[in-house]
Amino acid sequence: MNMQSSNVLPWHRNTAVHVDGLSLQEQLRAARLDWSVNIGPFRYGDQFQYTDPKVKVAYRDIDGKYIDKYIDRKPWQNREILQHFHDFCNESDLSLKVEYIGSLNKGLILYAAARLPVITDVRKAGDIIEWWLILRDSHMNGSGLKVSLYANRLICTNGMHRLIREGNKVIAHLGEFNKDRINELLGAATRTLRKEEEVYEKLTGVPVTKEEAVMHLINAFGDPKKTIDEQPKPVQIGLRLFEGQAKGSELITAYNTAWGLLNSVSEYFNWHAPSRGSAQTQLNALLQGGRYSGIKKMQDQLVSCYLRS
Repeated sequence: MNMQSSNVLPWHRNTAVHVDGLSLQEQLRAARLDWSVNIGPFRYGDQFQYTDPKVKVAYRDIDGKYIDKYIDRKPWQNREILQHFHDFCNESDLSLKVEYIGSLNKGLILYAAARLPVITDVRKAGDIIEWWLILRDSHMNGSGLKVSLYANRLICTNGMHRLIREGNKVIAHLGEFNKDRINELLGAATRTLRKEEEVYEKLTGVPVTKEEAVMHLINAFGDPKKTIDEQPKPVQIGLRLFEGQAKGSELITAYNTAWGLLNSVSEYFNWHAPSRGSAQTQLNALLQGGRYSGIKKMQDQLVSCYLRS
């Protein structure tokens, strides 16, 4: 079931390409990742006359773009990262496969998306959410293989990024790469997903008045000392979306509920927030930046207010 219209950007904002059926080399070319990481000596001093044998400078071979300083580290090539993504999916018991390959941060972060065999129909009313497993790795220091969830509402392609949790612990990185560890992580991902489904369903049953919506929006993003007209855009546009008076509000389900308010905030941060930088920058903000934080803040606030005794 695909409810996306032709004039709506896909959830990945055209930062990825469909790679199913392509060879690894074809995937690299299609995603414009057919370049290598080279290393050279690290030079310093007024005339760059000194070198540090322990430190190397990593850069792209095609344009010399600086990546990072490497200490006792070999370059991790794009081909190896993509193969790692495919190996992860092949080792799972869920018959996963990489469908999309893309990059963020001007190619320094690579990501893959594998569709999970789960869809959520909120309220059984055709508000379909498909779930994606997002795999990310980077050429920069301090980054390993990251695995997380991405919920995509098909009716509007609004995305909500979710970290995988096991109890109170967030599983952000996969340190040990083997079949048992991969399936353990996927089990945690499935449990996280089911908890999210339960939250969404419960939020649809929580009535929220306009006055309550204003309170929540101001508490999350505004200033209680200011009038509505003086509030920042997340409050003003979020409220108009909640009331059905802004572009995209026709795609919100469960009007006048906590779920409707969360959808209003998600709609704002997905498509109404100021677009700074490239599509890569915007998607990255949904995965780990301000857009992600804004949506998460509202969901946490609604859960704390209405669903916790």
